[in-house]
Amino acid sequence: MTEKLTTAALCDLNLISQEEVSAAVEAFLANPMTPPFVFKEGYRLDLGKAVRRHPGADDFVNRGNTGPQMKRPFVLAAILQARPQRG
Repeated sequence: MTEKLTTAALCDLNLISQEEVSAAVEAFLANPMTPPFVFKEGYRLDLGKAVRRHPGADDFVNRGNTGPQMKRPFVLAAILQARPQRG
């Protein structure tokens, strides 16, 4: 039943930790083409797809004159609002 929940909801259920979310953000910032991120409980998330589907994050992250510190909150929002798949 939890397969359709957002990352934020899965965090609230203690199925994904804040540390894992932070690691996912850093993984994306290090390499936007990174393979799907796998959380400990078996949830997988395509980070690039999550950012592309989030209107604010997609626009902001693709600006050439923006550094990682400015991109981080937008990437975080995209990941928290995304719906990881189980398995």
